[in-house]
Amino acid sequence: MDPFENLTRILATGQEPHLLTGAQFKESLRDGRRIFDGQGNAIEDVTENPVTARAVETYARVMDLQYQSEHQDVVTYVDADGQRKARGWQVPKTRDDLEQKRVQIGVTNSVTLGAFGRPPEYGPAMALGFLGIIDRIERENEDFAQNVRNFIDASANVNLLSTDLIADAQSDRGVPRMERPGTLRVVEETDNHIVLRGCKVAGSSAPNAHVFTLSTTLGEGLGPDAAIWAAVPVNTPGISLLMRPTTAPANLNGFDHPIGVLGEESDQMIFFDNVKLPKKYVFSLGNEKLLTAYYDSGVYALWHIMTRLAYRAELFAGAAQVLIEALGTDKIPAVRRTVADIATYAQVLKSFSYAAVDRHDVWNGVAVPNPSIVSAGRYYSIMEYDNVISKLRDLAGQGLVSRWSKSVWDNPEFSERLRAYLPGHNVTADEKNLIVNFVWDLTTSLNAGRLGLFEKVNATPPAFVAEIVYQSADRSTAAEFVRNYLHEVSR
Repeated sequence: MDPFENLTRILATGQEPHLLTGAQFKESLRDGRRIFDGQGNAIEDVTENPVTARAVETYARVMDLQYQSEHQDVVTYVDADGQRKARGWQVPKTRDDLEQKRVQIGVTNSVTLGAFGRPPEYGPAMALGFLGIIDRIERENEDFAQNVRNFIDASANVNLLSTDLIADAQSDRGVPRMERPGTLRVVEETDNHIVLRGCKVAGSSAPNAHVFTLSTTLGEGLGPDAAIWAAVPVNTPGISLLMRPTTAPANLNGFDHPIGVLGEESDQMIFFDNVKLPKKYVFSLGNEKLLTAYYDSGVYALWHIMTRLAYRAELFAGAAQVLIEALGTDKIPAVRRTVADIATYAQVLKSFSYAAVDRHDVWNGVAVPNPSIVSAGRYYSIMEYDNVISKLRDLAGQGLVSRWSKSVWDNPEFSERLRAYLPGHNVTADEKNLIVNFVWDLTTSLNAGRLGLFEKVNATPPAFVAEIVYQSADRSTAAEFVRNYLHEVSR
C-alpha cells in the first residue's frame, strides 16, 4: 500500500484535504508494516499494542493541534493556492518563516514535553535540507533533484510523517565497511527501481511515521553502492523493524510517571531484505561526493534538535522552581544559584536558536538557519546536558529515593502516616511526591536515561560536532588581528 495513496484515501473522508486529525493519523498507520517488539513478538497494530500505543496517542494529540483554533495558525500555514497544510512541510523563504517553525516546535513540546526527538514537524527537516543543496543534486542527476521537489510537494499535500534513517549498525571496526554484511547497499538497479539489502539502526519513532528519509553519510571505506539518499516507505515489502526493549512499560500511570505515561520514542534495527524501491523515491545514488554534505543537508534537522532541547531546558528550569518551592528551599543562596545555572542553560540554548534564525542564510532560494551558530549551539547543549541533569537531581535531595507509588498513597495502612510525615511547603505530601515523580521522569527513569543518551549522540556525536565547530566558526579575522597587533607592538 503506497503511503501517499493511503493518506489521500484517508484525507478524502475528513474535514481538511491536507491535514490529518489524530484519528486519521492512527488509521494511516494500519498499513501492513512489519514491526516486532523488543522480545521479538509481532506488533499487528501499533495503535493498539501496549508497547507502541501510548506514543501513537501522543502523536495523535500533536496532529489534533492542527484543528485547534488557538494553535492552527502556528502549526499549519496557507500556501499560495489558499490550501492549509502542515507547517513542517512549508519551504521557508524568509526569516519569519523560520521563526514560525521555531514557535511550532515549542507548541509541540507542550504536548510531548520534548521527550520525542522526532515529532511530526521534525520529519520534513532532512528533505528541506536536500532542497537547500538542490544545486549539488542537480549536478548529479536532474531527475533526482526533481524527485526531491516532488516528494516535498506530495508530502505537504497528504500531511506525511517521516523520520531520519542515517546510522549504520555498530559492528567490528576491523572489518572494512563494504565487507560488513549489514552495510545497506544497492544490489540491483533498473530504469524504474533499485533493490536494497542490509540494515540501518535507530530510525527513531519509525512506528509512528509513514516514510524513512534515508541519508547515508561519509565513512571510511564506504563504496558507491552504499551511497544512497532516498525516501523509503516504512511499509515497503521486505522492510522489518525490530524494536529495542521498552523503557516505558504499558502499565504506567500519570501519578507515578507523569512523563513516562506519554509513551516513549522507539529505536530499532531496520532490516532491508531485497527491498524494491521505485526510482521516484531516489534523491542520490552512488555519488560519494554528496556524502560529505551532511553539515549542510542536515542543518534543519540539527537546528530543530537544538531548538527542541532549548524548550526542554525551559522545562528543566520550571521543574527546578516548582521543586524548590515545594521543598521550601527557595530562599537558600546555594539552591538559588543552582536553579540559576539550569535557567542559564535554557537561556543560552534559546539564544542560539534565535540567533540561527536572525542570521540565517539563503541557499537556492531557501532560508536556512545559520549552520555555524547551529553547530555551536548543538555542541554547547550536549556538553552541558549531564551537568544540568545532575544539578536538577541534586535539588531533589532525598526525594528521588523516598517516593512511593499511587497504590501506596491509596493504601490506608500507609497513607495517613505518609501524609503526616512527608508534607511539603504549602503542598501536601501527595503533591510533593508527584512533583518529585516528575523530576524522576525528567532525570532518572529508564526512559530519561535513554533520552539522555539520545541527546548526546542525536544525529551527530560530540566529537563530530566539535570538529564541525572547529571548521565552521570563523576565527580568521580575529587571528589576523592578533598577528598584526603582535607584529606592531613588538617593533
